[in-house]
Amino acid sequence: MWFPASEAMVQEFLRTGECDILMGVPDGHDGLTSSLAYMRSPFVFLQRSDRPWRVEMFDDPRLKELKIGIQPPGGPTHDALVQRGLAAQIIEMYDYELLTAVNDVESGHIDVAVLWGPVAGYYASKQAIPLVAMPVTPEFEPPFTPMFLNMVIAARRGDESLRDLIDVAIVEKWEEIQAVLQEYELPLMFLAQPMLTMGGN
Repeated sequence: MWFPASEAMVQEFLRTGECDILMGVPDGHDGLTSSLAYMRSPFVFLQRSDRPWRVEMFDDPRLKELKIGIQPPGGPTHDALVQRGLAAQIIEMYDYELLTAVNDVESGHIDVAVLWGPVAGYYASKQAIPLVAMPVTPEFEPPFTPMFLNMVIAARRGDESLRDLIDVAIVEKWEEIQAVLQEYELPLMFLAQPMLTMGGN
């Protein structure tokens, strides 16, 4: 079943029994039973490839002169910009409208968008004007805030039996899963192949 990404997916589809699992859920989501992580992807600075600069870090002084879009509002990348006094440069905030953010970079409405990597990476080379997605560096915003997300498959709260079956599938199909992610040109970070122990993960 296809449904726009939103919190309503949990309430209207998973908890009502319309669906049994949700794909592509950030690890640590409250109220769900999460599988092993199968992907780690960074937040990125999405920008046009024909620009004479490349932004890769929040301390880049050029950000003081650029129009910035951010996703998600109130997330760790948003906080990093605000803490550097760059709130006035943020002219667009996106929640689940990631393709809108990509189009806004292409059109020049914003100079750079700080987005989670997979959507940005997938569309970067497919726009009429090529875009480039630069992973945020360093990987941790001091002192310990990660600039990346681990993704899992989520089942309903308490459904450990289904979670265990998914974990087995992730371990057994690990190389095939990683090959699919690379085929779609997603920006990936190293994630060790998980192992199953007796009694689950």
